[in-house]
Amino acid sequence: MKHIVIILLCLLGMYPYVLNAKDTNAKQYQDSILKIAQAMPNTIVKLTYLRDMAYRHQYAPYNKTFSAALYEEARTQKNITYKNLGAYYLASCYDKLHDPDSLTYWVDKLKAYAPEVGTYDYYLEQKAAISRALASKRQIEKAVYVAKEALEESLKYNSNNGEIASYNSLGCAYGVSSRVDESLKIFLKAYQRFTPQTKTNLRVDILSRISQVYGNSGRDSLRAIYLRQMDEVLQEVIRREPETRKNWSNFEIDCQIKYVLLYMNKGTFHIAQEHLNKVKSLLEDHVDPVFWLNVQLVQLQHYARTKEYDKSIALVDEVTPIVLNHYVSTFATLINYKASTQINKGNIDGAIETKRYLIRTQDSLDNAFSANQLQQMKEIYHINDLLLEKQKIKDTNYKQGFLFLITLMVLVLIFYLYTRYLSRKIVTAEKVTADAAMQAEADNVTKDRLQSEISHDIRTPLNVVVGFAELLTESKELTAEAKAEYGKMIQENAENLLKYVNSILELSRLESGKTQYVQEECEVIALCRKEMSIAEQAGNGHINIRLKTDIESLMISTDKNWFSSLLSSLLVPSENDGDTYNIVIRIKHDEEKNMLFFRVIGTPLAKMRFENKTALIRHEINAHFIHAFGGIYKVQADTSEGPLVSFSIQVNS
Repeated sequence: MKHIVIILLCLLGMYPYVLNAKDTNAKQYQDSILKIAQAMPNTIVKLTYLRDMAYRHQYAPYNKTFSAALYEEARTQKNITYKNLGAYYLASCYDKLHDPDSLTYWVDKLKAYAPEVGTYDYYLEQKAAISRALASKRQIEKAVYVAKEALEESLKYNSNNGEIASYNSLGCAYGVSSRVDESLKIFLKAYQRFTPQTKTNLRVDILSRISQVYGNSGRDSLRAIYLRQMDEVLQEVIRREPETRKNWSNFEIDCQIKYVLLYMNKGTFHIAQEHLNKVKSLLEDHVDPVFWLNVQLVQLQHYARTKEYDKSIALVDEVTPIVLNHYVSTFATLINYKASTQINKGNIDGAIETKRYLIRTQDSLDNAFSANQLQQMKEIYHINDLLLEKQKIKDTNYKQGFLFLITLMVLVLIFYLYTRYLSRKIVTAEKVTADAAMQAEADNVTKDRLQSEISHDIRTPLNVVVGFAELLTESKELTAEAKAEYGKMIQENAENLLKYVNSILELSRLESGKTQYVQEECEVIALCRKEMSIAEQAGNGHINIRLKTDIESLMISTDKNWFSSLLSSLLVPSENDGDTYNIVIRIKHDEEKNMLFFRVIGTPLAKMRFENKTALIRHEINAHFIHAFGGIYKVQADTSEGPLVSFSIQVNS
């Protein structure tokens, strides 16, 4: 039972749902505050009043209203300090909603304000919050990257609060990806970096997370140490600022829930119940509803540990309507917990009926689960096993023989089918082995050839570089002109060698999947004209490019940077190429096939295809990009029109 409740608590933590405030006077209260502010003159007094309101009401539904009012008034008065503060509070609103896009918008604002304000704390705290929002959406690698980037900036700007917030986000990202030990090390490192200037909310958050990790690993003695510190910090700030009490309610509830779990593990259930009573007194309308449900779930666990099955079942029935309205993803787990409690109570009939209710209700939950997931749910919750157990209890006296025969027949059938399955697997494995051997042999031949070619292509310019370098260093009779010429040859061969190696590495990253394309909308004709202009400027009069198409404007979905790189490779010749090129780009849109066809006539890259390996690898890179977006890439060095590269790309891939 304990594990089921813990799983449910984790699910709720991953899917927070912010409800509208139940207080019917909330709108009137907000309006009254704003009317008072409107009556004030546009001076620092008005800004200070709005600042105090935003600081005292960092909970829904007031936080966004007062933060926005502060920000807009600061913009009107052109006060950068309060504008920075308003943007910080607005970012905090979206941090609570785990909305990385909106959070990023306000973080960009804070980044712009930081140099003018003279402190990077607000910017770095909220940048670290982006990492937590990404981690909540299971974008772990991106979350780790953002947290480390924020940490690096925090150290650069000597921001202790930014540093603590970055460690907090990094630890969260590791925790979500089940890297528990690394997560704990990061949280402890943040704890060790506390200073008198560290913000209270960061202190409380770090202490809460350390306590949580120790509690999950069963180290209650260590959990208790940090939990008491968390409680002390909370009580101190509430005593110091009683008007901000509601800002800390979520943290207070979290702290009391941890006390309940701690004392339940110790077996002192009466003390655990005292903390449960205390946490229930904190459940007011302004509290995030997820904490209300967390409290009920901890109460369920308390009932399970004290074997108060009837109370447990009654509480599940009380909570279920709220779960159906706002936490559909946890509905199945909650109902399964009820069935498990009924089984522990000995009420198998009731458990079966509860499972049937789960299946019936699941069909009406707006397709929250697919048919396959529902089937998996049946298997996970062992509904068929319960029915079979009941049947065994009723029919043991006269059905054992029949079940034995059926079982034997099933085993024979399974054995027969399994034998046939193994035979087919053996045949398939033999074919796969033979194919793999042939492929391995072909790969080895290709690898040897490629190794030989690469070795030759690298050794040739390298010999030139080494040879002329020796001449420059050992010969004392060289003229200045000869030295300049040798230096130029060294530079040209070194640059060619660098381009060749970079091309090989780039192609290797593409083929290994380490480089990922980013799909975005772009206007293809404007992009082509831009690359044509860049190429003509780079050609210094040696390149003349014409665009022939009936298309005036067309949006396509592709990787803009890679598409620009492809066009650049086709239009710009190598640095040592002194030829003049007249290039024609023809573009045709096939609406029926939803494809865009390009013909680049006179491109220097087609002419150089077999002249050097760098050009050949560049064609491979281009082809890889085009194939990734559903098109084809073709090179013809000799056509009636001249060297030609043709390729196609889907308009909306």
